[in-house]
Amino acid sequence: MALTAICLMPSCKKDPVPTNNGQEEPPTDTIPGGNDKFYFGDTTNMIVTACDFIMEFDENNDPFLLDLNGDGIDDIKIETIFDGPLAIGSYQTLTLYCLNQHTEILGDTVVKESYSHRETVTSEYNGWIITTHKYILSTCDKIAEDDLVNTTNVFEVFANDNDDSFGIDNHFQYGKAVLFRENVEYSLSDPNESNQTVSTDDSKFIYNCWNFPTNEEKYIGFKINQNGNQRYGWLKIKLVPTWENKVVDTELIETAIQKQS
Repeated sequence: MALTAICLMPSCKKDPVPTNNGQEEPPTDTIPGGNDKFYFGDTTNMIVTACDFIMEFDENNDPFLLDLNGDGIDDIKIETIFDGPLAIGSYQTLTLYCLNQHTEILGDTVVKESYSHRETVTSEYNGWIITTHKYILSTCDKIAEDDLVNTTNVFEVFANDNDDSFGIDNHFQYGKAVLFRENVEYSLSDPNESNQTVSTDDSKFIYNCWNFPTNEEKYIGFKINQNGNQRYGWLKIKLVPTWENKVVDTELIETAIQKQS
């Protein structure tokens, strides 16, 4: 199993590279003058905390709890939950939460499309008539041109790369966002021996195109409103596919937050 999945900022290991210009004392309540744009990975005037923690996909009772500004109050939680109807079993959902109104994530509520496909197939086997009702919900593509188009408001956390910029001109939002949802596939059958018929429901839910990128190191930006001032920073994470690429482990690589002068 992984190292403890509770990541409190004071307990994470400081980066041995002098990314914080030697600042170890508690910060004050003023931010460095004039900064309105930052770049992911640029540690100038940033306090960087190396975490290197892994939350395995089945550690649903051990979330990452992150105190990003070191004030003793948790700001962000990332956790895995396994849940689902008893008939089909449980599946993984990985969610990021803002834990207080002072914390906002670089992201936005966007309108996304998904596509519902239905078809019925009838076949015969050993004298039995088998009717299969197929249903596919896809966040990626239509299966057929006449598939129903659904629109949903989704809080999307932006997946940023090294050297991408962020700052006061970007949109930050308080709330919770699903980072990863496991694809679901199941089949339920109802046989009737009296007339030798079987009615089968085959369902598939494909969430790939709404999921946070996997197998890549990405940055999640945040903003903390503290005593009337705003401090910017990031989480550096990697979602690692496992268990036949069905679910993910979550690797927290580092956190960083703007210094206060």
